[in-house]
Amino acid sequence: MRRILAVAATLAAGLPVQAADLPPAAKDPSPFVLSTGPTFSFTGYGWASALHGRASTLPPLPAAKVDLSFGDILKDFNGGLMGVAEMRVGNWGFIADAMFTQVTSGATLPGPYFSSVKLRSQTLTLQATALYRIYSDATFDVDLGAGLRFWNLDNRLKIGPGALNLAIEHSEAENWLDPVLAARLIARLGGSWSVTLIGDVGGFDVGSRLTWQALGTLNYRWNENWVLHAGYRALHVDYRSGRFLYDTTMHGPILAATYRF
Repeated sequence: MRRILAVAATLAAGLPVQAADLPPAAKDPSPFVLSTGPTFSFTGYGWASALHGRASTLPPLPAAKVDLSFGDILKDFNGGLMGVAEMRVGNWGFIADAMFTQVTSGATLPGPYFSSVKLRSQTLTLQATALYRIYSDATFDVDLGAGLRFWNLDNRLKIGPGALNLAIEHSEAENWLDPVLAARLIARLGGSWSVTLIGDVGGFDVGSRLTWQALGTLNYRWNENWVLHAGYRALHVDYRSGRFLYDTTMHGPILAATYRF
């Protein structure tokens, strides 16, 4: 039972990845000068995250220690959608990020009174961020900005009837909004290669007590429109409300592909 609740908690918070700014196309005669007209990009990504920390189970039970590898999580993962859209206008970048995941865990219970237990957990995370380019040259771009990150966690527990023909159902939902301060560094390595470093910190007791993330990717420009990314991401969040606790760190490799138009 404890493992089922822990696995569900693992996918109960997925912090979105901000879309990395793309290296300009090689044929651009002025590759490091921002265009005045808007440009758009869309990034799809997957995150093979492990989870460590403490998370609420069901009241009045205390919070449980969580220590799960990505393989543990994947066994009960139903699927999800993850994507980022970015619009750039001059020095400004406007980012919209959405992530939805669902996990369902189940087990057979010993004893005559109940037959089975099933837990379905969904998470929806939405983020809007504005970044302003404070520095740009032939090698580096530096962006600073701020945004809002909305979290929604929804868990449903169902215990099937046994000898007493008694079933138990319980649902619990939590949502909150975190302000965040963000920074992004893009370093061009030459040719089609570049590195992107992204970090943000927020919460400030407005939503969670504290949340932060750090992301680093190595980027390869396949052609004018497509860029491939591989890297590593870590995310920490500490949210508490009454008996509810979600104090965890997620970390693992990430793969992404960006289409620019």
